[in-house]
Amino acid sequence: MLSMPDLSQVDWAKVISLSFSIIPVVYKYRTALRKVTDVMAEAIGFIALVGGLYVYTRTLPEVQTVAIQLKADPSVSLADHLRTLDLLYFGSIGLMVLGGLVSVFGLIGRLEATLRDRMKPVPPPPKRK
Repeated sequence: MLSMPDLSQVDWAKVISLSFSIIPVVYKYRTALRKVTDVMAEAIGFIALVGGLYVYTRTLPEVQTVAIQLKADPSVSLADHLRTLDLLYFGSIGLMVLGGLVSVFGLIGRLEATLRDRMKPVPPPPKRK
């Protein structure tokens, strides 16, 4: 049975005061945080894309070899091995698609922020007295 945490021991005043101190900081640095998350999304997506490509290049030749061997000798262990390789093969394709999408969305976020900054109206010069 899963035990539930005892929330009566939590000092709720500290939790509330901490949240009220964090919210203004996040609001103040929201543009910098947005840029950082976009860059991180690009990096994580690229790593996932490269990882999926690596697994794909290692799995594809072996899938073809095992499929040819399975036609010649249909054994259970070879079929299990092929099933495992199929899972790796299609998992690597999924990882590449996911990595590509995350990278693209990170790039779109950065481009959107750049265009938003360029489209801002220039503030009027300060008035001299």
